Amino acid sequence: MPMYEKGSVRAEPRSKQQERMKKIMKKFLSSLLALTMILSLVIVPAQAHDGLTVGKGTATITAKVGTSDVPEKGVASGTQVTFTVTGTPTVTGTEEGATVTYTYKWDNGEVTSSNSYTKAISGNSGVDVSTTCTIIATSGDKNGEVALDAKAVKVITDQDAFEAAAKTVTYRGRTYNVTGTSGSYTVAIEKFTDDPAFSTDNLKVAVTGYSSATATYVSNALTVKASNEENAPSVNITVNETSISGQTLTIDKGNSITLYEGQQVELTATYSRANGNKNVSYAWTSNPDATFRNDTSAKATFKAPTSVSSDTDYTVTCTVKEGDTTAKTANITITVKDDPYSPNRNGESSSKTIATNGLTNYCTFSAPILYSSTASTHSISYGTSGFDIAWAVKSGDTFVKTQKQDNGSCKVTALTAAKSGTATITATITYMGKQYPALDYTVDISALDVKLSSIVNGDSDSYRQSDIQDKLADAIKKQDSSFRYNNINTITVVGTPSRVTLKDGKTTLSNGSSVTDGFTIYADEAYIGDASFQLKVNNNYVVTMYLTVDSKGEIKDTVTGTSAGKSVTFTNSDYDYLYIYEGSTSFKSDMYNGDWSRTSYAPRSWKPVAQNKDYTVSSSAFDRNGKATLYVVAVDDDIASTGTITVSQKSYDINYNVVAGKSVTFNQKDFESFLEDYAEDNGNYNPKKDEITFDHAVLTSSIPSAKSEGTLYYGSTEITSSNKSKTDMTDMDKVSFDSVSKPSRDTVTLTFRVYGEIEKPNSRKPDKVNYDVNVVISVVKEDITYTVGIDDTVQLTARDFVNFLQDAKTSYRKAELDYVKFDVSGKNVSSYAYGGLYRSYSSYSTGKLADSTDKFYYEPSRTQYDLADVAYHTTRWAEAGKTVYIPFTVYGTKNEEASGTMAITIAQTMNFIDVKASDFFYEPVKWAVNNKITNGTSSTTFSPYKNCNRAEIVTFLWRAAGSPEPTVTRNPFTDVNSVRDASYYKAILWASQKGITAGTNATTFSPYQECTRSQIVTFLYRYAGKPSGYYSNPFKDVSSVNEASYYNAILWAVGKGITQGTSTTTFSPYASCTRGEAVTFLYRYVNGVK
Repeated sequence: MPMYEKGSVRAEPRSKQQERMKKIMKKFLSSLLALTMILSLVIVPAQAHDGLTVGKGTATITAKVGTSDVPEKGVASGTQVTFTVTGTPTVTGTEEGATVTYTYKWDNGEVTSSNSYTKAISGNSGVDVSTTCTIIATSGDKNGEVALDAKAVKVITDQDAFEAAAKTVTYRGRTYNVTGTSGSYTVAIEKFTDDPAFSTDNLKVAVTGYSSATATYVSNALTVKASNEENAPSVNITVNETSISGQTLTIDKGNSITLYEGQQVELTATYSRANGNKNVSYAWTSNPDATFRNDTSAKATFKAPTSVSSDTDYTVTCTVKEGDTTAKTANITITVKDDPYSPNRNGESSSKTIATNGLTNYCTFSAPILYSSTASTHSISYGTSGFDIAWAVKSGDTFVKTQKQDNGSCKVTALTAAKSGTATITATITYMGKQYPALDYTVDISALDVKLSSIVNGDSDSYRQSDIQDKLADAIKKQDSSFRYNNINTITVVGTPSRVTLKDGKTTLSNGSSVTDGFTIYADEAYIGDASFQLKVNNNYVVTMYLTVDSKGEIKDTVTGTSAGKSVTFTNSDYDYLYIYEGSTSFKSDMYNGDWSRTSYAPRSWKPVAQNKDYTVSSSAFDRNGKATLYVVAVDDDIASTGTITVSQKSYDINYNVVAGKSVTFNQKDFESFLEDYAEDNGNYNPKKDEITFDHAVLTSSIPSAKSEGTLYYGSTEITSSNKSKTDMTDMDKVSFDSVSKPSRDTVTLTFRVYGEIEKPNSRKPDKVNYDVNVVISVVKEDITYTVGIDDTVQLTARDFVNFLQDAKTSYRKAELDYVKFDVSGKNVSSYAYGGLYRSYSSYSTGKLADSTDKFYYEPSRTQYDLADVAYHTTRWAEAGKTVYIPFTVYGTKNEEASGTMAITIAQTMNFIDVKASDFFYEPVKWAVNNKITNGTSSTTFSPYKNCNRAEIVTFLWRAAGSPEPTVTRNPFTDVNSVRDASYYKAILWASQKGITAGTNATTFSPYQECTRSQIVTFLYRYAGKPSGYYSNPFKDVSSVNEASYYNAILWAVGKGITQGTSTTTFSPYASCTRGEAVTFLYRYVNGVK
């Protein structure tokens, strides 16, 4: 093989060079072809979006001038015309799951998403101006387009365009078309008898596109111009008048009908006249006023009042107008009467039983009727026009379903696998638009089942063989009355128990196992909900045993954040796992049910939090009071517990409670504590180094409403809108709020700006600070009040609830009470520290505690709870002075409803051995002790016959007045010392200040001197303000001369029933007054005169 040196050239013949070039070109062309094929694979798919097939479909182009179609003749040059694509094109070949969107390419070349396009039409008269549009459809990466047929608009002269636009004339709200051709246009206008003569003012011409057009009427000629310009286009229209007659208006129900209160009737008006009608409208009215539905159409519904005291005639008028002119009226008299009908079961039983293992698993209730013993037609039944019945499951929808039959009856069917229980079915009759009170029917489901006692998850419960046989026999007897306990021969387990395990000793009982020596039921761990198993008796009856697997206990934890208005984070330090509900739907207790043994079993709406892991409650989850309730399931040692965690943001609010109609006093320490807490949290104050002091507070919010909320005081000064900013409250102990007796709201919130000073080490002068705080006053309404002793019982008075219902609204004045429900879920309503509300309670019979779902009837049937039996019983640990508040709702027999609060005050027990129920002072002594006006002389004695001294009398009176602070501090009496006589010192100063007593002389009060009967009634008389009035004197030992200083007081006290004297003719004014007499006089004055 020849070798060539680097850089040398090898010579070849020409023929070989040509052959070699051919081979090179061949290879080049092959490579180019391959490259082309590769590029086609890459480029062609990028253009594959041109894959939609688009057709015109219903899409077309329309043209309007303003809101009116373009006149058929055309428009003047320069007119603005709006073109719009209406309808939808057809599109095929769309991408799966992708929507189709449209854009529009108009003839100006722009592509827009708007299907409308406005342009000025220009051109010579007689020319058609066309507008085109192409619709571009897009679906995913695909698109396609279709060109619509062009829309042509003819250009005409200004005069022709104006004549084409002036085509309607309006008179009195009625529109008429202009007819004719250029030079001879006419319009025929109809006139009613009462219509005014034609004029420029009442003849209006609508000229589309000519906003400046004017019209002038003279001698049956209407001249219309495009504008006020001299050469503006114009048109003359001849107005021809025709008279209207022959109108008819009828109401389909005739001249009169009768309805019962609460019923409805549809009235249909028919109006007509010769030659048709124009712009017809309807209006329905009534005298006296009544309610209509659709009172501006030909068909209106008259609604009778829900209550009438006597037969009432309503004149209903239908007024028909053509335009603005009343064309015709028609009347109908509707007499509304008291409704004598009420729902009636028509002899049907109110209760039936369904045996689920029988041949029929349903029962039927016949249709109820409306019945009246006084009406001429005693009954109205299903099939009558306007009569309908709605059947529904009121309670027990897990047991049954309802189906109305063609004859109005109801088929009630037991659901598959329904347990034994009771369902309530309601039938609601609607007749003539009036809905009557529902009738209740009871359906008892008799299933071969036994409800066993609940078991805590992970726990067990044992049953003896005899217990099992008893329960099985009772279940079978419900459907086979002849079956007895001793008929049981064999018991075997059927299938696999659900959520429980059965064991006989250490042996697990499974499908086919015989039950011969009882068994123990083991509930699954960390499971909450229903559990069941089946037992077959005598190889014939299959009985389902079901039970509830419960939570171990109720969790009631609280967490408080460290900042106001921010998220709160806490750590699960107590449980292996804590599941927290984060669902969007309202929480219900059955949401606790489920298997919590693994996180993977938990529903998605529950967030699992492992032990020692954090959970954060976002700031948005808190309510306006800064609280959020978390529903939780906690699993620890494979046992599940349920409950709530109440999470609170830190709140600086100062909270007080007040009873409606009473007063609450603020506390200085609350404001000092707020100042310290807020300053420390804001970093302004270091409690270890700094000193902070309260200076004053100013009300910055609006003052409370004196009519609907209450009044704020600083000392004796009322805080008003004019003085609030000027009143620096330096002592918050002097601030009080007097609530109105009937407040409009449950809370009153007042905002104060609190000023203080912070002294820091090495600082020359203190830092001045001020912070805002809300004072939230919760107002408790005491609508019905009772007083009860410790370890004592108070019976509720049914009449109190009748009065409350009738006073709730003016329309309830004659309401009849049906039943009352009490909300006993509140704190302390049922507790060892207070007591409980019982369905009934007496010394010989104690009923169960009331439930919030219980209904207590004013006139109960044999199976209903009696309101008169309800009682509140306090425990022996109850504390005198405490009050239990129980919300209640009263329901009337005609669906009236009102809610209120019952207040039960726990008072001192009357345990004095020297005060008997027969004594005249028994109630006064009890009142005085309960209101802390006086105590006994020992724990068991009151000493009612012991003489009272002057100090005791004025102290009793002072306490009855609310123990007010005396406004003077100077003590004029040398025998009264502020330290030695502290128990009555303020009372004597107050009595002296009020002019109730001036002492026995200018410098002595004689506190231990026995008080006479004349002195005590004089004290009361002066305290009452020395009221005037004429009272006769029956007493021989009371003279207007010798007893002048107390003559009027004695006569006033006798006249008011405060005392009757020691006999019919003697008062014994100088006799000493006993403790029993003193509290009796005071009791009668406070409760009978004030």
